Amino acid sequence: MSSRKPLLALAAALAMPGLGHVYLGDFVSGASLLLAIGLTVPIFARLALWAPSTWLCYVVLLGVSVALALYVGSVRHAFRRAKQAPDVVLRSFQRPTVYALYVAVGYVLVLEPVSAHVREHWLATFVVPSASMMPAVWPGDRFFADKTVGQSGGTKLERGAIVVFTNPNDPRLTFVKRVVGLPGDRIDIAGSSVRVNGTDLTLGPAHDAFAADHGLTATREQGANGTYTVLWPGDAGAAGAPHPATTYVVPSGSVFVLGDQRAHALDSRAFGPVPLANVKGIARQIWFSRAPNEGVRWNRIGHLLG
Repeated sequence: MSSRKPLLALAAALAMPGLGHVYLGDFVSGASLLLAIGLTVPIFARLALWAPSTWLCYVVLLGVSVALALYVGSVRHAFRRAKQAPDVVLRSFQRPTVYALYVAVGYVLVLEPVSAHVREHWLATFVVPSASMMPAVWPGDRFFADKTVGQSGGTKLERGAIVVFTNPNDPRLTFVKRVVGLPGDRIDIAGSSVRVNGTDLTLGPAHDAFAADHGLTATREQGANGTYTVLWPGDAGAAGAPHPATTYVVPSGSVFVLGDQRAHALDSRAFGPVPLANVKGIARQIWFSRAPNEGVRWNRIGHLLG
């Protein structure tokens, strides 16, 4: 017989899901808990991409809550079992080398690869540091990006989508901008007018509180799935435009992107079309927003992007 100390069971369960149960001699329950906790968030992340757009961040939050509840429950259960039955006959696997191996395998083969797969192929979170995409995206917004774009059966990339991508001239830089041109499109920009294949995207003036407070002009533009607001300096005429009239033809395998705050955005007018391989995801929904001088922006949470 050997004594199983409750505090050691507690520490083991906190260190790695299921390790507390392995310490108590229940390897099957321990491994089952590890798999259940490790797979809960990925399962809910995938469900979130299938759910209606407005549900995305809430489904992910539910998955995190379920995983956390399983984890906390497993810690409490391991601690209570150790208190109720402190003396047990040790099994062959109840030794420090096996515990260390369990932790290593659990991290290397379960937790890390599963979370990495979600971040790389399904869903990732990003934070916006600049105001170049206002009024759609504010500095301090944290949003989920759909990373299935470009995959078989994944989300289709359309005009008007807000995308996360690496700068084609400096892969160390990650930007967030709006797609206005797809491969083969002709983009004509003159003043505040943006034409795609001869069609003017501008629908007319828009009311926007940020624009009014900062002396900017707001206009509406048409995307594939609705309209969005863009900002120009002063009056929206050609005299206020920071860039000369220019024509671009988007090459195959690339997209043309613009910032919504057109006078203060580093975009395809400066660095050219963005290769599709550089597009990392499509911005879907804000899950948290905070500004240093404002605190948490509760009204931004759950806001859809697009």
